[in-house]
Amino acid sequence: MSTSNSLLKQGPLVQARYNDNNGITLAWNMEENIEAEAVYHSVLPELIESNSTLLDVQIDPAGAVFTRTVSPGRNYYHVKFTNGSISTINDRMIYTDGVINFRDMGGYLTEDGRTTRWGMLLRSADLHELSEQDLHTATALGIDWICDLRSDFEVASRPSPAIGHAINTNIPFMAEASPEEMQKIGHDLHAGYKAMILNTDKCALILNELLKEEQDTSLFHCAAGKDRTGVVCAVILLTLGVPQNVVIEDYELTNLAVEGLMQRFLSGSNKGYQKYMDQMPEFKGAIPEMMKAAFIQSALEAIEENYGSFDQYLKEGLGISAEQRTALQNKYLV
Repeated sequence: MSTSNSLLKQGPLVQARYNDNNGITLAWNMEENIEAEAVYHSVLPELIESNSTLLDVQIDPAGAVFTRTVSPGRNYYHVKFTNGSISTINDRMIYTDGVINFRDMGGYLTEDGRTTRWGMLLRSADLHELSEQDLHTATALGIDWICDLRSDFEVASRPSPAIGHAINTNIPFMAEASPEEMQKIGHDLHAGYKAMILNTDKCALILNELLKEEQDTSLFHCAAGKDRTGVVCAVILLTLGVPQNVVIEDYELTNLAVEGLMQRFLSGSNKGYQKYMDQMPEFKGAIPEMMKAAFIQSALEAIEENYGSFDQYLKEGLGISAEQRTALQNKYLV
């Protein structure tokens, strides 16, 4: 009879790092006389060997590198050690046919030693092309609130379908995001990122929404899930106490989705985005290096320049009290 993970000893802490070409690196700190003996893939958060796939991977003393297994929805990797313990790793990428750059912000260590909760803070590109299977996948995530950061023009061009019981709120994050505004930001993303993080009214509104008791699982998205979503998610993670270097690493994960995103934007079938691409000729015919750490660093520099520190930005810029920040951390950290 298979034994579930809940009845087994928890193994060593395993960290996952994502690589190009759909690769993943699992790394652990090995105790003496303990070795990893197998890695399994599963769509279940607990290891049930009869429902899991034993992966053919080379296991080294400190980790394993292999190609991620793509299954619809959530995926998990289970590392089995020689002492009988099991370590389970959530794949933060969520696989769907129609949504690009869909991922979970769980599992990040904070400066006080806690971890962001899995399954509560999600981010993605727009939801317009969700298939029927995708809708089942998204509904199973139990999303309570969808925060759509796109402009009215974008929402009208590519409306989102209803997902389960989720409340869909449109919070346009960059004025009306006209083609002219998109062109300006496209030419100077550093200035654009600074302007976005200093959009204090919208940032404060989003953090206050996250405080609401009825909203446990939230999904943030814009068109590509990279610029507006990147800034908003950086503010959220920093508020929770995730170190700045880790926030930048989360931001840069969009690099793994750039090719798919640009193919969507450059496709003539997406007429709404084609209007934007017509205003940005530098993107035509090539996939640029979109996600540079320097862009999000520009936003963080704007905080330092205008408020001196992130703590002061929260207090003076967003009006978030120490008590509210603690409440957010207690809700979204474990």
